[in-house]
Parts: sequence; C-alpha cells; structure tokens
Amino acid sequence: MAKTLKIIDKVSFRGTGIHSGKPCEVMLRPGEGSGIFFDLPGGLFPIGSADCDGTRRGTRLTFPDGSEVLTVEHLIGSLAGLGVWSAVISPRGPEIPAMDGSGLVFSEGIARAAGPGEDMKPVTVTREIAFTDPSGGGFISVVPSDLFEITCMIKYETKAIGCQVFEGVVTPETFLEEIAPARTFVLTSEIESILERGLGQGGAADNVLVIDDVVMHAPGHLRIPDEPVRHKVLDLIGDLATVGTPLRGRVVAYRSGHDMHLELSRRIRRSLLSA
Repeated sequence: MAKTLKIIDKVSFRGTGIHSGKPCEVMLRPGEGSGIFFDLPGGLFPIGSADCDGTRRGTRLTFPDGSEVLTVEHLIGSLAGLGVWSAVISPRGPEIPAMDGSGLVFSEGIARAAGPGEDMKPVTVTREIAFTDPSGGGFISVVPSDLFEITCMIKYETKAIGCQVFEGVVTPETFLEEIAPARTFVLTSEIESILERGLGQGGAADNVLVIDDVVMHAPGHLRIPDEPVRHKVLDLIGDLATVGTPLRGRVVAYRSGHDMHLELSRRIRRSLLSA
C-alpha cells in the first residue's frame, strides 16, 4: 500500500489559458474516499474514465458526458507528484489556467490545502511495457520497480538545449524542489506554426520560457540549468496520473511527448485488465 495525501481545504487558481487565451479557473475541494475526480456538467467522473489526447501541445481529457478539459497536465502532475490522490477538480473555462507555466503555483497551493489521506494500492508494474515512435525517433518504457522512478532524456539541435537527462526517484520532496518549478518552453522557430494552429493564444513572457534556436542564453534566463528536461518530467508525471492511482515502476523516456506518455498510460491500464 502507498501512503497518500488528500485535499482537505478548498483551493482555487485563476489565470489565462495558455492555448485559448481566455480567463480560466479551477477549484480543488475534498472528495469522499480515494481518487481524483472531475466535477463536470454531467456529473462527477474519475480521471480514469476520460479519453486522453496529447496531439495539440498539451493533454486534453474528454469525459463520458462529452465535457472536455484541456491542458490538465501541470495540475494533475502536481497532485500526483505531491502524492495527493483524493481530490475533486472543478474547472471553469476551456482549459486549466497556465499560471507561470510550471507546476510551482499549483504545488504550493495544493501543499497548503492537503493533509493525510488513506493508504492506496498502487499500480505495480510486473512486466516491461515498451514502444517506439518511428516518426520522431522517440522511445518510452516502464519496467518493474518498488519505487516511482523516472529517467527522461531530450535532444534538440539548438545549442540552448542540446542533450539533457533527468534521472531520479519521484517523491513529494524531490518533486517540489526539482521538478515543479520547471516552466513550459518553446523554441522561437516554433512560435509561428503554433499560432497558425490556433494554439498558444495565451502564451506570454510570464508563462512560457522562450528559447532562441541559435543564441545560447545566459544561465540567469533559466530557473534550473536543465529546466527543459525537468519540465518534460512534469508533463510525464501528469500524463501518467491519468492511470488514476499511484504508480510503482521505472519509466524511461527518450524524445517523448504527451501522445507517447498517454499511450503508455493506456497500455499500463490494459495490462492490469489482462493480468
């Protein structure tokens, strides 16, 4: 069993949606028993009941009543990273607010609103699950472990990023200190195409780390020297939280994105059904 936390006080976050550019709000309140639930027009739905899509530079959840909640990864990543597995999420607006583009604001608010929860049986990986993305050269796998471990590797041609690796055990302490502060990032060469797709309408200097493709930025530009890969880890934790319970396994991800993370989550769930 895994010791978990639960939301015991209401906490709200207001801001702008990074893709819609519209005002958004989300409130977290205590739930009954274990589980992360979304309070939507059609009722109360567990996160595991949602269809997940990660093809539009973020994670979109579509619930049985047809409700869609966009850009959920930083919020649910903050819940999972801190070990909070009992909460009701009430979104207002087309997506979860971007805040500062990281999980830090969410994590600090959640930490203040959380308290001891019930022991919860984690999803324990018993065999390797692995696959590649031939189109992008990515790879992702999960193998058995008694802990929740992540090895994440990214590789960009731009010198400002290059090759970066994060490796570690995810605990509430390491998450808050080493992962939550890492902001979402974009290359200057990507901005035009993102806007043409109708995305990034709420992106601004206070919620996106903009990285030049050519010029190496000064160290002070970053919160953490390897901030981009740590943000990928935040996304990965959030996407794997769609399984709906704590995870025990070692995840290895190379040049992966939301779509691969969510496919791994689906395969983990299917492995449980076939066990």
